[in-house]
Parts: sequence; structure tokens; C-alpha cells
Amino acid sequence: MRSVGIIAVFVLVASAAPCANAAPITLQSLRSIVHIKDVQISRDGSKVAFVRSIGDYQHDLWKRTLVVVPAAGGPPQVVTAAMNDLDDPHWSPSGTELAYLANDKAKTVQLFVVPARGGPARQVTHTAKDVEQYAWSPDGAQLAYVTQDGPLKPRAAAHHDDLWEVHDDGFLTVNEPRPSHLWLVNAGGGTARRLTHGSWSILEADPPFVGAATDPSWSADGKTIAFTMQANADDSDSDRTSIAKVDVATGAVTKLDGRTQYEYQPIFAPYGSQLAYLYPHGPGPVSVLDLFVAGYGRNADMTAELDRDVTFATWLPGNRLAMLAAEGTRKTLFVQTLPLGYLQRVSLGELIPSEISTAGNGAIAMIATASNVLPEVYILKSIGAAPRKLTSFNAIADAKLEFGKSEDITWTAPDGERSDGVLTYPIGYQPGKKYPLVLRIHGGPEASSSIAYEDLPQLFASHGYLVFQPNYRGSDNLGTAHEHAIFRDPGAGPGNDISAGIAAIEAMGIVDTTREAVTGHSYGGYMTAWLIGHSHNWRCAVIGDGAFDWVETYDLSATGNLAWARDSLGGSPWATENATVYRDGSPITYVHDMQTPTRLISGTADEQVPVSESYELYHALHDLGVPVSFIVIPGAKHFPKDPVHIEGYNRVTLDWVDRYLR
Repeated sequence: MRSVGIIAVFVLVASAAPCANAAPITLQSLRSIVHIKDVQISRDGSKVAFVRSIGDYQHDLWKRTLVVVPAAGGPPQVVTAAMNDLDDPHWSPSGTELAYLANDKAKTVQLFVVPARGGPARQVTHTAKDVEQYAWSPDGAQLAYVTQDGPLKPRAAAHHDDLWEVHDDGFLTVNEPRPSHLWLVNAGGGTARRLTHGSWSILEADPPFVGAATDPSWSADGKTIAFTMQANADDSDSDRTSIAKVDVATGAVTKLDGRTQYEYQPIFAPYGSQLAYLYPHGPGPVSVLDLFVAGYGRNADMTAELDRDVTFATWLPGNRLAMLAAEGTRKTLFVQTLPLGYLQRVSLGELIPSEISTAGNGAIAMIATASNVLPEVYILKSIGAAPRKLTSFNAIADAKLEFGKSEDITWTAPDGERSDGVLTYPIGYQPGKKYPLVLRIHGGPEASSSIAYEDLPQLFASHGYLVFQPNYRGSDNLGTAHEHAIFRDPGAGPGNDISAGIAAIEAMGIVDTTREAVTGHSYGGYMTAWLIGHSHNWRCAVIGDGAFDWVETYDLSATGNLAWARDSLGGSPWATENATVYRDGSPITYVHDMQTPTRLISGTADEQVPVSESYELYHALHDLGVPVSFIVIPGAKHFPKDPVHIEGYNRVTLDWVDRYLR
């Protein structure tokens, strides 16, 4: 059925066997899992703060609390009352206070400050629009924050004279896009001072490839703030970015260099004037992001030899940078000594970090997980020290839940492209027996599946399925050549990689080849549609927020997807030389070849992949007599955020697969 490539298997050894009464994961048991995010270690390294979230399914909200735990170990202390919208905590330089974002009484996101030991919080900002990003000044006296400008003509808008001109904006945009700018406010509150002006904007939307909108960064002397400048306020132009700096005293803005695209995530060193940021390795933006440091010359690429996609970087003492990068089927912590000195992979055992934060004493706090370990907060006292767990919020769940065993696998496609992925075995797996296979394809495509814990693959394993998560060409975990191989080849090349991976797993003799399903979200949804249009072995398919028509994606989507389509497919679809790539790369082109029973899931407010694409595929399959179901999630964007809708997404996915595989 498929050509078989070379396969290598590496088993992840579990740290501990489940207890005798462990049970498979269910939708109900997922409700007991504690979620942890936004880890921040104090400057002196003595305390670690983070946000703990517990789902309230009766009211469909997250009960989020700000928690502090001693870095030396000890009981966690809850600093704030539970709220649904608490986000993005940061320590004051003194370590006596914590700032965070939350809604005020008017349901506008504002900046609050609370004593680190707990107590009443004070509201620092009173903005008309949400506070989007912020940072403490080095002396703790001020806070820089980012908020969007109001209407250009507020009086006219009040009388409905609010017509506006569309540029690179998503079709769900209902108001004239307005730029976001930088303001200063005293840490105690009071009147704010506007620092930047102009039709350009501080980046607030998702970039088209890897990279992110991040908080502004103060220089060590408090005289300068660095930020990511976007050329305009249009939400699909998040590729048109440059690193810029503003003089705190005068408001004068200067760009770091002459680049006009794809610079992201600036962060000043805590001492001196060095400024680190991310920029693509090349050729073009469809490549890994490298770490650059201004101050070592124009082309100060610190990770050119690493050939891994750096997704986050922060400073350590000793002129070093700690970095997270996808490497194979795990996210790896690296430390780079400057200038272009020793690059160290930090050994974390089976743990895979999702977030890190560094202190002035060299300690690193992190949130980490493994395939059989739920997320907790850990600390590295220093590079080379063993990770030490600071929290045990999920200890009971770890003991009570049985996890499917996961393995790294690698294989080679017929054209020689090497890929890797994760294979998870069903609960109760018995050697010699064949099992149904569920393919779960990651989105991005500049992302990757790792051997870390994920809800849905473990849910599939609990239902008796093998689960395969392939990192096809275009994924960000195997270097520039693997990532760039998707350029002008969005479907055929990745599809061949995935098919070769499945063939290699089938050759292991563990798959019931008459019962195979394919599922995926976002670009994984695109690949799911591509596969059911090019092969007919699938018993069913589930597609979440998938893209099916590249011209429609280019014309209607926001948050960088226009730029993704243009730069990945070689230009505009309306240029004659690109029309064939857009057409031949779109799954909707092959809809007459689709026979697989398919369930579509889409958020009604998805700005990234328009819900209209799901409507298009639904009607096409329905009219052609293919069994099809279309589930919409009211108010959801590119993936639901509230606990009830997340559970509903998982439920309707499992239900469809069970209908055809059991």
C-alpha cells in the first residue's frame, strides 16, 4: 500500500510505574488536572511565581490564582483570589511585589500590582483599550505598557460615521485597525505618559511562522526600551516587523538595523547594552529562527551552527543566554556563551520544558512535563544541576492515571527526506496483537509534536488506539533544510513523509491496516484533508479549523496567514506564475476524490483560518454524497479557550473516531 522507509525506534523509559489501581485517562478525569503557566523567578532567585488554573465546568471558566513557591522548596502560597482572566505575572526588581494582567470592573484588561506575600492588589492602569504587554523598569519605579489607540475620529464614530478602508485585514475585522503604542506609568499608579506615536504599531498579532509578540524590554540603565515594531496596524502584516528602541526621556524611536521583516522578541541583557532577538536563518522566512545579539556586528548570528528553531531566549549571568529550541521529538534547553562561545545542551532527563525563567544568580525555573508526567514547576539551581520539583499539584492524577507508552521514531521518505515523530501505544498493549491506528497531525506547520504529555493522544490511547504524530517536512524540529522543504510544496511532500511514516509503523506488524483514521488541527487539518483526497484507506477523518483553499486563506485570514501563504507558496496567488501552486496545493481541488467519512470542527470567530473554508468543504462533501458532519464552536477562535468547549472539542473528535474504528 505504501513504500516502506527506514525506521528507528527509541523507547522513552518511564520514571515510575503506575499504581495498581491506575485507570486510563477519560474526559472526566481530565477535569482534575491542574494547569500551570507563566512561570517567573525573582531576580535574586529566591522565589518562583506562576499561574495555577483549574477548570470550573459548571460556570465554564478557569479559576486562576497567582502562586508563589520558595525556590529552596516549601509549601506554595496563593497570592490572589481565583479569577478567570489573570495572566502574565512579573516580579518587581525588589522581589516584594508582583504585577499581573486582569479584567477591571468594565471588563477591560488592566495592569495590577499585589504584594508578593499576598494582600490587596492596586490597579495601576485605567486604559480605554486592553493592556496588551508590559514590563517593570530596572529600578521598579515605573511600568511600561502597550495598549491600542482609540478611534481615529471618536466623535464621528459615536454618530456611526465609522467607515474604514480595508488593507491586509481578516474578514472578521469589524473596526478600523488601530496601532498599539507604548506608555509609562508610575508603579504606584497615577497619570500615564505616552511614549510612542505613529501609524506603525507595536506587534500584537501572531507572526506567520515562528516567533511571538512579547513584552517590551528595558535596558539595564533604564534609559531605553526595545520592542517589536510592525509597519502598520493591519493584522495580517505581522511579518513586517523590525526591532526598534525608544529613548525613555525624549520618546525618540530608532530602528536597530535596516531589516523590514521577521525580527522578533528583543530582550536587553540585565547588565550592559547587549540586545538579543530572533531572526530567520534563511533562505527566506521558511527556515529556523536564529538568535542574534546586537553589539557584535551586523551579522551577529549566535546560533547559525545550531540549526535548530530557537523559540525563546533569555539572559543568564556570565554573558550567557538560555534558549528553548525544538530538537527531534522534544523541546531542548540550550545555553550559549557569548561571543560565539560554548553551546551547551542542558540535561533534563525525561523532562521537556515548555517555559523557562532565569534569575540573577543563574537559577532557571521551568514548567516541564514528560509523556507520563503531568506539568509541574521545577528549578535548576545552576546549569549542570539536576532539576528539582517545586510543586506536586498533579501528583494524585499522575498516580491514578495510566498513560500510553510513547516512543520516538524516525524514517525516510522515498525521496530521501528524513522525518521523525511520536508513536503512542494503547493502554493495555499486548505484543503480537494488531491495533487500530489514529494519525494525529500537528499544526503550524512550523511546529512539531514532542514526546511530552498531551491530552488528545492519551485519550486516543485510552480508547485502545495506536497514535502516530508525525513531524513532516515543514516542521521546526529538524533544522532549516527540513523546514524549508515545504517551500512551494505545501501538500505533496509532507503527505509523502506522513505516508512513509505510517508504512514504516505498519511494517512493525502492530497495525490493523483495515482500521486507520486521520485527524489534525489547523495545518494538521489541512494535511488531513490533503490525505483523504489522495488515498482511500482511511475509515474516518476529523479536521479542526483546517485550511482547504489557499486563495481563500490568503484573501480572508488574519494573524499572519496571508503572509504565510505568500511567503511559503512563493508570492501572491494573483501572480500568474503562482496560480498553479495555489490551486494544486489546495485540498479543495481534490474534493471529487474524497470518500472518507469526515467531521469538521471550526470556531465561529477563527481569524486565522476562516470558518468559511469549513463551510466550503462541508457543502462539497455533502453534495457529493460523502458522509460528513460539521460542528461549530460558538465564539471560539483558532482553538477554544474555555474548559467546556475544549472538552467538547475532544468529545466530538473521539466520538467520530469511535464510530468508525470500534
